[in-house]
Amino acid sequence: MKIVFFIITLACSLISITSYAQPLPSVNIKSVALTNYANPQQHIYTAGQPSKEQFQQLAKQGIKYVINLRGDGENNWDEQALVTNLGLQYFSLPISSRADINIENAKKLQQLLAQASESPTLLHCASGNRVGALIALYNAIELNQPIEKAIETGKQWGLQGLEPVVRDAIATYKIKEH
Repeated sequence: MKIVFFIITLACSLISITSYAQPLPSVNIKSVALTNYANPQQHIYTAGQPSKEQFQQLAKQGIKYVINLRGDGENNWDEQALVTNLGLQYFSLPISSRADINIENAKKLQQLLAQASESPTLLHCASGNRVGALIALYNAIELNQPIEKAIETGKQWGLQGLEPVVRDAIATYKIKEH
């Protein structure tokens, strides 16, 4: 009888604990009409440069983190000030040239994504191309994915015209390692 009472008490405790758990935020940003929008991973959204108005909409839709890969001076307004005034966390990883498409920056991007954890995060550059380039590079080198699989993953994240740069960076890295 004591065992049955214990099991019932335990079950009731678990039910009450789970009823207080915070649900993950629900985000629906498709209506924001971002350029080159993608949702390659749960809680991660990629796009080209959002406008000021789109950032306001993104904040209302539940985005919590913004990771900007645009280089310094690429924008004629202060994105960081706007984003932080909207109550969002802002991170910048300037990828200004093809030389910045490297494994060090790919690792830094992964660290930023890890810091955002499961919070709804917008990751952007001007078009999404740099986003996908760093993801493909990371997957090929750090995750040891076959190049074609890494490129395909990069395309899901926004890789377009920088594909040859990514292929060269992977080849150069692999030559240096051997």
